[in-house]
Amino acid sequence: MDHWSAQGTDHGADHGADLWVEEFGHGLGPPTGVLVLRYPAGRGIPHFPEEREDHLHRVFWSPDGPLAVRRGAGLAYLPPERAFWARRGSTLEVSGCERQTVYVVCLRQAPAHLAAVPAGVVAIDAEAAAAVLALCRTELDHGPAMELKDQVLAGLRTPEPLEHTAAGNGLARQVAAALLSDPGDPTDLGGWAVRLHTTAKTLQRDFLREYGVPWSTWRTRTRLQASLALLGRRPVGEVAHRVGYSSASAYVSAFRRAYGTTPGQRARSVGAGAGAPLGEGGSGAPGD
Repeated sequence: MDHWSAQGTDHGADHGADLWVEEFGHGLGPPTGVLVLRYPAGRGIPHFPEEREDHLHRVFWSPDGPLAVRRGAGLAYLPPERAFWARRGSTLEVSGCERQTVYVVCLRQAPAHLAAVPAGVVAIDAEAAAAVLALCRTELDHGPAMELKDQVLAGLRTPEPLEHTAAGNGLARQVAAALLSDPGDPTDLGGWAVRLHTTAKTLQRDFLREYGVPWSTWRTRTRLQASLALLGRRPVGEVAHRVGYSSASAYVSAFRRAYGTTPGQRARSVGAGAGAPLGEGGSGAPGD
């Protein structure tokens, strides 16, 4: 049975609009083929609602903007040097943070170092990134296309798992899903409680069960993780505003407390080619 038709091909964008998708399939008869879906920039902020894909492994990547990924209560924000690996059977939600191009590489077979991890953040090297772009051509012969597919897989490192076992009643995860592409949303705990038809006390308890920290700590972690994907690509003041800080000085203070360095120093290290794990629970996640 041919399972090359990716679930959720027509994904919603802002305000429920459909995103335009271009499909590039190569060698789709046998399981060794590859299907690349390209969602061009300018058609709305790309959003892939939470879903389970049972037939295809997928790699989500954007070369020109950060991607936000939610898996259960786990969150990750990815700069262009990172992609997200999702083994078949994984449930996740992916969102762009601006109008940007997103590529989804779909596979039926995957090398052992990827297949061993259900879902996680993965470094993508320059050769693999170039190969993804090169696969987006319809005139490719089978041999060169398979070589490019192998180049993509060879350039993906072992994923850093993004896992979280649900522990709360789902209220905190609803807030996490809402903030996925807009960590700068100014709504406070009471405001979210009103939206969810609950009390601030109940929502606070669910954050403690789900994340092990109060709402305010979780919000700071999320904002700072989102900022990591923007540093080196936007001015520090713009990054501060994008992730919800009223001033650059407040952002710099929070960043220094969490990471022991300043955003400017981190941006310079990014420019020098130093990567950083961005998934929740990794060394890139700020402490309490």
